[in-house]
Formats: sequence, structure tokens, C-alpha cells
Amino acid sequence: MSRLRASLVSVIVAGAVAMTLPSCSQGEGSSKVAGTLNVPNCWTGPFELAADFLAGVPYREGLQLRIQSGSDYESFSDGLSILLYDINKVRPDPANGFAGRYGQPLAVDLPPEVTPPGVPVVAKADPAFNSLTLYLQKSCQTQNVTLHAVEEVTIPSDGTCDVKPMKGADPTVGCDPEKDAPGGVGNGKSLIAYTYVFDGKVDEPQAADRLTSGCFDVYLADPREKAPGGLGPPPRCRGHIRGTFSFYFERGKPSQPFP
Repeated sequence: MSRLRASLVSVIVAGAVAMTLPSCSQGEGSSKVAGTLNVPNCWTGPFELAADFLAGVPYREGLQLRIQSGSDYESFSDGLSILLYDINKVRPDPANGFAGRYGQPLAVDLPPEVTPPGVPVVAKADPAFNSLTLYLQKSCQTQNVTLHAVEEVTIPSDGTCDVKPMKGADPTVGCDPEKDAPGGVGNGKSLIAYTYVFDGKVDEPQAADRLTSGCFDVYLADPREKAPGGLGPPPRCRGHIRGTFSFYFERGKPSQPFP
């Protein structure tokens, strides 16, 4: 089994375990996701995710966000999965003098240990602690399509990565709801910013501490398109999407049956 496949299986299994620990129901809130995609034999052109299922799954120090169209299994749905590996790196902690990173643009990339076949794992001084995956299992029924946000992509000249402005979806200005993110191609680097992060306590009585909100501007790729050995340019851009999310964690029975 390739390193990329094995690592992704580990991530998926960890996510499945997390989902079974505390059960969570659909959170109250809203989300907007739009951009452009270039997925061979599936989707080419403007894309918009009509998300009506928002859920957060805390596990140890981490938090998985699931933004999806419908509440069916992921294997039959279109949606986004965002993993924040450590909420303590974002939430303010006045007791320890940590001001937090609310409103700051944070890098989004593959987990440090996940690499395509033939590409060595390289240590990074400051690895990203956010990852994002777009899955299109409903729209692309003939194939298993997942695209991953990566630190940087190679932008083609065919307009694949051109996006329209979206209000409040610019991590570089802290998700300002009154300001449009600039349109066009951008710089090819994936970013996310949080304005609030759920504290991970499933019985939290304070609504303000159950809120997770933020925005992102990410570039999607198939990591397997990286040149063998990790040499050469970054993988080709297969999508450029922006989005906003804001919802409250709600503990309860799952909105769908999990194995």
C-alpha cells in the first residue's frame, strides 16, 4: 500500500473513531462554499456547494468540521472536511498569556506525514495544523473523487483557478463580513482563518464557547500529480474554492447512522 494511501486510511479511520466518541447532531448555523473545479470526467467550471449539514466532532485536542450537502454518508455525498489538529493553537488562553490566533491567516496543507508515492517525508519547521478535503461522491458517482487543499499549487492558464469575489471569505482580512475577497486567480497558497473555535467540551453550557466560525481560501489538487521524488513544480491546481462557516456544536444523536 502506498504511503499516501496508507496515511489517508489512517486519517479516515481516526475520523471514524472520533465520530463514534461523542455523537453529535447537526449544528445550527450557515455556510457558503463556491469556486471553480477541473475534475476530469466529472466537473469542469463554476462550483457551489449547497451545504445544509454542519457538524463538529471534537477528539482529544482536535476538531473535525463537516460541511456537507445533505446528511447522508460521506461516501454518497458532496462536502468538505476540515481538520484542526489542535484547538489550543487557535483559541485564546489568557491564563497562560496566549492571545490566540483568531482572525489570523493560517496555512492549510496535507498532514505532514502524508506524501504521494515516491515523495519523501520532509520535516518542516512550522507545519500547517489545518487540512481540508473536498469530496464529490454524489456528483462523481463513477469514480472516487477527493481533492485536497495543499500549501501551494501550479496555476494553469486555462482559467481553472479563477474565482469570483465572495463576501467575508478572505482569510487575510479576518473574514470581514462586509468585505469581498478579491476575484481572480490569487497567489496559489491555501489559507484559513477562524473567528471562533468550539472549546471541545461536549457538555459546554455557554453558547459562545460552542461556536465555530471562520473563512477559507484554498487551492485543491490531487497530490498524486506531484512529480516523482518531490522534484519539480507543485501539483496542478484542480480547484480554487472560498467559503465561510458559522455554527454551534450540539450534542445529541447522530444525524445519520455511523457504523
